Parts: sequence; structure tokens; C-alpha cells
Amino acid sequence: MRGGPHDAWAPMFDGIHPLHQVVAARGWTVLTVNPRGSGGYGEAFYTAVLGAWGIADTGDLLNPIDEPVGKRIVILDRLAVAGYRYGSYVSCWLLARTDRFRTTISGGCLSDLVGAAGTSGEGHFLRTYGKTYECRGDIASRSPMTHVDRVATPAPPLHGEDDDQADRWFAVLCERDVPVRLVRYPGGSHLFILDGRPYRRVDRNGRIVEWLQQWIPVDGGPVSPS
Repeated sequence: MRGGPHDAWAPMFDGIHPLHQVVAARGWTVLTVNPRGSGGYGEAFYTAVLGAWGIADTGDLLNPIDEPVGKRIVILDRLAVAGYRYGSYVSCWLLARTDRFRTTISGGCLSDLVGAAGTSGEGHFLRTYGKTYECRGDIASRSPMTHVDRVATPAPPLHGEDDDQADRWFAVLCERDVPVRLVRYPGGSHLFILDGRPYRRVDRNGRIVEWLQQWIPVDGGPVSPS
């Protein structure tokens, strides 16, 4: 899942996010989805997610999985969900809504909308009283952290040191004995996966491959502990 929520995947080679190619080359099938809120589909589609994060787009993210599962392109109990920035919010949110995924991988973690609205440099876009911005109304109810007691899916947050919400998400999952691993990249900005030092971006991709191999292995690799 991409950032935004108004970014969009395009049907072309993506040299900016090489993780897709890295994962596909190892044998996993990659599905990229543009749910409501994505750019390029008209104003009504673009604005449909305003005030409805995690509500308007949940079905858009889960329903496309049914076809490849039905065609046996992917196996139902071998699904993972991954996302960065807004995609990390959705990844965390889905874990509280479904047990469909074997594991998840998030980056630039956004697990607490209330905290982000109060401390983030972009917080005024998340919640500005009396105006229509990304989130409005009861944003606590749409925060993954509010529903973390429902989360049991293994989740390794990988993020730059300048981000902070992944630390709390990691701590709460640890308290609940959910398999989790936190990776913090020193001096990394929120967008270190795009403009960070190359060796750290390579390291991130390698750690993601390692984690996927643990939980949904390919080519006879290691099987996750039960």
C-alpha cells in the first residue's frame, strides 16, 4: 500500500520503490491496489476518503485479494500486507479488522491519528476544527492504536529514527506477546526509503525479505515458529 492517501500506483516499472521488484524476484506475488482516495481517477474518487480513513477504503483493499485467491495465484493462508506512510496506517488498521494476513510490514508508521494530529508537522492537515481536511470527527476511533487489543499478526516496523510512532506500536505489541521486531535507522527521515543512504535502503529491503521468508517462505525456506 502506497502513501498519501492520494498517491497512486501506475502500470509501469517503479524505479523509486524497488522493493516490489526485489520481492517479486524472490518468488512472491505482489499486488498493488489504488483504493478510494488515490489520484488519477477523478475528484469524487480522490476525495472519497476525506474524513473516512480506514472506512471508505478497507473494502477496496481487501476485495481485490479474492480473485487471485480464487484462481490459486496466491494461497489464502500465505498473505502479507505491507505499506509505508498512509500505507502503514492502513496496514496497522487492517490487522485490527481481519486475521486474513499471515504477517505485515509497515514503515513510516502511523498508528495513532490523535498523536499525529497533535505533534506532526502535517498535523493541521489531519485535523483542523471547523474545516474539511483529511480526518475529522472522532479520529481516535479510526486509530489503529485504539484497537490494538485485536491485533495478533506478526509485524516488524522499519522506520527512520526521526519517526516516533513505530516505537509505541512496537512496545504495545510486545506487551501483548505479538511477534514483532523494531528496526530504527539512525538519522533517517520519514522518507529515508527514498532519499536515505543507499546502504540503509538496501538493508531495509533485505530485512523485509528475511521476515517474509520466515513467515511465508518460498523455495522451501524456513517456516515460522507456531
